Amino acid sequence: MDFDFKKIEIDKDTYVKYWDRDNFELHIRASGPNGAFVYKYENGLLKWRQRRSYSFVTRPAKPKWVEG
Repeated sequence: MDFDFKKIEIDKDTYVKYWDRDNFELHIRASGPNGAFVYKYENGLLKWRQRRSYSFVTRPAKPKWVEG
């Protein structure tokens, strides 16, 4: 993936790493030991989510599509 992206700041706790309209990451800072939640979108669909903190990074979790 190309590392040339724009950073779009929403507020002090939320920003978007924007590569193009179909590929971006939503970063949401959480208080306390949680660190941040990152949601990766590719081709406009949620690809994975991940929790990041100063002491660890979780494995990206893929969404479960449920028919409803």
